[in-house]
Amino acid sequence: MPQSTKKPHPVLKDYYGDEESRRAYVDDLFDRTAPYYDRILRVGFFGTGQAYRRFVLKKSGLKAGMKVLDVATGTGPVAQEIRKVVGDDHLTCVDPSRGMMDIARTKMDATFIQSLGEQMPLPEREFDRLYMGYGLRHVRDLHELFSEYFRVLKPGGRCTILEVSRPRTKRQFALARFYFRDFVPFVGKVLTRDPDGHLLMRYFWDTIDQCVPPEEIQDTLRAVGFEDVQRDVQLGVFSAYTATRPAE
Repeated sequence: MPQSTKKPHPVLKDYYGDEESRRAYVDDLFDRTAPYYDRILRVGFFGTGQAYRRFVLKKSGLKAGMKVLDVATGTGPVAQEIRKVVGDDHLTCVDPSRGMMDIARTKMDATFIQSLGEQMPLPEREFDRLYMGYGLRHVRDLHELFSEYFRVLKPGGRCTILEVSRPRTKRQFALARFYFRDFVPFVGKVLTRDPDGHLLMRYFWDTIDQCVPPEEIQDTLRAVGFEDVQRDVQLGVFSAYTATRPAE
């Protein structure tokens, strides 16, 4: 029986022509914007991002001695908080963008692997915890990704996925659209004086707006075998999904 597929969002033809072009477009965009990515996030989100990441990591039960995988590491905002708990020796970082990883490497001595999250060159049942920070919208297939997460986690291991969700109420949606579609891209353009700074953040909003509903993300986690699948929502837009591989 063929494996079911679940795209995180449809083809966005304002940016790339078809599904086959998506990966190359996204990787190139991240490579080009890597040098000023941290600056855009810090100013655009008023320096609050790291506090929220620390909150989620603590709530997930991260402890010293755990072996941890950070997928879609980017420039390392989540990985920086993980290493404060487990150290560099217990942390592996995966990302398809070499430009982003080159920035992250200047901040820590963790193990870095350039790879898609859907096909990681890692052994089975290797990690106690797996984290992904705001990269879910950029993968090619959720079912394939979550199956890979299930494979590399130890029995009883847990994954935590941070993502921005499309708000449900009209008021929250209007506020989120202004903030992510207009304000943050404007900040990116002003800070970088480069059209790519604006383009990256505008692309982020369109992937948020078109992303599959949270219920489908949770259902896909369950479909590959995860249990205790939960979603915590902050401000109606910031989602933290958690799921556990059953113990044996």
